[in-house]
Amino acid sequence: MNKLRHYSLAVLVAIIALTFNACKKDPKPEIPEEEIGKATLTFLEVEREAHGDHFHYNPIPDAKPETISFDSKGLAPVGTHMHLTAGKTYKLTLKSFDFANREMQQEFLSKHDIHQAFILGAPAGVLTYAYADRDKDNKKVNVGVTGYLTVDKASEGFTFRYVLRHLNPGVKANITAADWSDVNFASRFAGANDLDLKFELHPVAAGGHAH
Repeated sequence: MNKLRHYSLAVLVAIIALTFNACKKDPKPEIPEEEIGKATLTFLEVEREAHGDHFHYNPIPDAKPETISFDSKGLAPVGTHMHLTAGKTYKLTLKSFDFANREMQQEFLSKHDIHQAFILGAPAGVLTYAYADRDKDNKKVNVGVTGYLTVDKASEGFTFRYVLRHLNPGVKANITAADWSDVNFASRFAGANDLDLKFELHPVAAGGHAH
C-alpha cells in the first residue's frame, strides 16, 4: 500500500511539473500586424518647381510643420481644423502606430502592393496630390505615406478625409496615381480601410488665416 501511495504521489508531482512548464512555454499573444492605434498627419510647406512634365519639391528654410493627431477611431480632437493657403504646396506625411505604440508606416511601404491612400472631401479643382513614396530599394511606389498636396484655389471649408486602403490581392494593378481622389474607391478597389482620418480643412487665399 505504501508503495502504491508513493507511486501515486510521484505521478501527481510529475503532472504538476509538466503543467507548470507548459504554462511557462505558452507564447504571449501578439498584436495583429495591422491593428492600428493612433495616427498623425503632418503638413510642411515646400516649393513646387516645374520640370517639363513633372515637378520637383524643394525644402523651404525655416518652414514649420503642422501636425494633426488622431485616435484609434480616426478622430481628431474636437474643434481641430487647419488653414492651408491657395497657391502653396505641402509635404504630407503619415505616421501610424499600433496599440503597443510601434510605428507602422514602414509596414505599409514594404507591402505597397496591397496599400493605397486616397485623399477625399475637397470640392473639384481645389487640391492636387502627388504620391512620393520610396521602397527600401529607393524605387518609387504609390502608397501615400508621403506625398505632396497643392492647394490650387481657396474654397469654403470641408471635411478632409485621408483613407489608407488595405487592398485585396491583385487589386492594386488596376489603380493609377490619378485615382488619388476617387470618391468611388470603396466599390472600385476591393479591400478594407486600415485608416480613415478626418478633420476640417480651410483652403484660404494668400493673406488669409495663418493657423
